[in-house]
Amino acid sequence: MLKQKLTSSLLLSFFLTGGLMGQAQAAEDGLDEYTLDTIVVTAQRTETKDLRTPATTTVITAKDIENRGYLSVFDALDQTVGITSYNYSSGQGDNGSSTGRTYIRGLDKGTLILVNGSPINLSNYNSTAGIPISAVERIEIVKGSNSVLYGSEAMGGVVNIITKKGGTIKNSVSVTLGDVNTGGEFTSQGNKYLVSVGRQYFSTFHDSQIRYNNPYESIRRKYNKDNLFASVNFSPNLTLNYMHTKTNGTGMEYLDETGKRAQDGYQYDDKRDHVALIYADQANNLTSNLSYNRRRIDGQRFYKNGRVTRSGANSNIILSRLNFDTTKQWKLSDRGSLVAGFTADREKYEQIVNRANVIARDSLGLYTSYSHEFSNTFSVVFGMRANFIKSNKADPAQNAYLPQLQTLYKIDEQTSWYTNIGKSFEMPAINSFYTKSKAGYNDDLKPQEGWSYETGIKRITDTSSFKAAVFTMKIDNKFAWRTYRDLGLTPPPGINPDPSIQVNVGEFRNTGLELEYTKKVGDQWHYNVGFTVQDPEAKDSGVWLQQTSRWQMTTGVQYTAGKFHSSLNLFWAGDREDASKTINGKYHALRDKVDLNAVLSYTPDQYNSFKLNLYNLLNRDNVMNVSENLARPFNWSMTYTCTF
Repeated sequence: MLKQKLTSSLLLSFFLTGGLMGQAQAAEDGLDEYTLDTIVVTAQRTETKDLRTPATTTVITAKDIENRGYLSVFDALDQTVGITSYNYSSGQGDNGSSTGRTYIRGLDKGTLILVNGSPINLSNYNSTAGIPISAVERIEIVKGSNSVLYGSEAMGGVVNIITKKGGTIKNSVSVTLGDVNTGGEFTSQGNKYLVSVGRQYFSTFHDSQIRYNNPYESIRRKYNKDNLFASVNFSPNLTLNYMHTKTNGTGMEYLDETGKRAQDGYQYDDKRDHVALIYADQANNLTSNLSYNRRRIDGQRFYKNGRVTRSGANSNIILSRLNFDTTKQWKLSDRGSLVAGFTADREKYEQIVNRANVIARDSLGLYTSYSHEFSNTFSVVFGMRANFIKSNKADPAQNAYLPQLQTLYKIDEQTSWYTNIGKSFEMPAINSFYTKSKAGYNDDLKPQEGWSYETGIKRITDTSSFKAAVFTMKIDNKFAWRTYRDLGLTPPPGINPDPSIQVNVGEFRNTGLELEYTKKVGDQWHYNVGFTVQDPEAKDSGVWLQQTSRWQMTTGVQYTAGKFHSSLNLFWAGDREDASKTINGKYHALRDKVDLNAVLSYTPDQYNSFKLNLYNLLNRDNVMNVSENLARPFNWSMTYTCTF
């Protein structure tokens, strides 16, 4: 039955997307063209055409999200060239304190996630689980070192999620039915506001036999997720955004070969809030952003005798972050402009069980970037940042001074060549100076820091976009968790040698090539292909070890004919050895990840729409992490939306 469903789904998808090669030229000759050279804000902190931006950038629009059937921001990033995702729970990426994260160019925890320019990383994790996908207007991805403009955590790149604002007056109700997730959402939009409320239900499904250090079969627990997003425009320059997400019951249970509970299962409740007040005065080139981000994780553990108890202090925590950032641009001459700003940041880590154990960190950053056009074809950008960091514990103050140099040469009206050289750094997680039991202390822990080098070429026309980039990076003081026993050290008196403590173990390096091509043929056809080859390695105990996948490819085709739309998208990641885990003394090689998805939609009028999403058409056991937990099996969802 499953094979029949798969065959039918594939035939239908290819039928609707078929005939590309035979019809593309005819469509191109007879239909209007439209530009692909979008405005990018994140890379330079000012509005700049993609072709004039000296960095590798990718923009995912709300239309892309709709057409490709992404369930979450995590899904959208997971299928982007040059990005490796690491997650624990299907549908949102997180499983309590086991937090999903996004790597850009193979660097663990080196990606800064912003919402409308405000950082939401907490304790160095860049989870996107609290962001409702329906609230997203566009996602800007800037690859490569961005620490000069954005500080710590931007070593590999920056992802800026820009949300929707109020506009045309309308309301909508959507209902989703599926075999893994169901849900509903109501959205109300006015001239100065937008409010969206929704709930999703995720069904239970089985992992296959876990292969890493665990003989038991695992079951993904069913859970629900509530989302609230609100945006209010007080004036043309002032906007207030609020997001709230509550997830109940994510977790796993473990069964033995007889189907009985074999060991302790667990579940988590997860609450997130994000509020931001944004001031943007385009006339005076001034932007300011005040935001507060908070996450509370409550963990429960189910024992075999049915008794329920709290899991432990380390799994029941409150993370928060208060951030203020302001940026001003000055036009100094016809060919020169200056961007300058500062950011103030306060992070806090708090155990729910032990409220006395509170760790706070304060950070102040000053940054500037000067851009000068020496001619109509050649320009240079020089940036500098100073960062000053101190926590309320005994760890020493940390100061960082970071330079950056970028050049851009305009080959012709549609082609540019750029270079990018920059220094970057990343502070340890706020609680990382201490062991997981908070008993030990490492006063020698240093920030990760290093240099990144990149050169690339862009060619963007009205109907096509080609981007190629070669990059290399080298990071010193790479973070890792070790026990005193692992390190061969004698712990302080009274300290258990087995709990882990974070240390600097060595270096990280990566060199790679990225290629992206997008083609729009009139109003009907749109296809894309991207490819990455890289060599991410970390030096541990004097040996260079692979860190993530070496090969990636993403490709897709979309076809629109009147009221019908269809798309077929493929993502592949190969050579996925992860040296952070070993089995029988050998490093852990993960299976290739192959994800084939399809979207079929019908919009009979301006008030009604129907969409069928088909996920994992090949029904592959796609491994999400080194513990071999699996992503969703083949599944479907049908969504009806009524606009009024």
